[in-house]
Amino acid sequence: MKKNDFNAESKAPVYGYERSPVNERSFMIVRSDEGGPVGDYTVLDPNEDIKLSEKKVMNLIALLNGRKRLMDLGHETKTRILYRIVSERDEENKSKVLFYNLGEQGVSIENALFRLEADEEVLNG
Repeated sequence: MKKNDFNAESKAPVYGYERSPVNERSFMIVRSDEGGPVGDYTVLDPNEDIKLSEKKVMNLIALLNGRKRLMDLGHETKTRILYRIVSERDEENKSKVLFYNLGEQGVSIENALFRLEADEEVLNG
């Protein structure tokens, strides 16, 4: 690990998450300097364990915060995760990304929908 990597990994995170008070299979994406949520992550696969879903959200938050070290979840998911950008800006000014699981059968199934404010600098860089 280089010194710059260490500094980047140790700075205070801007993004975090909370469990949604409305939907038990959803997480709110929050910023430390904002009053409310700036996005959400909703699990679409009813068979996925919510603890695994939370680990995926943790990795997503780590990426949003510029972290490079993520949890390896391959042994838990036993699938490849694919994604497709559905829209860069919807009617609520959110970017939408749809995640898929590609299993051993070769069929991808919708796994989760991630939405984030389109104006967030993360999406522009």
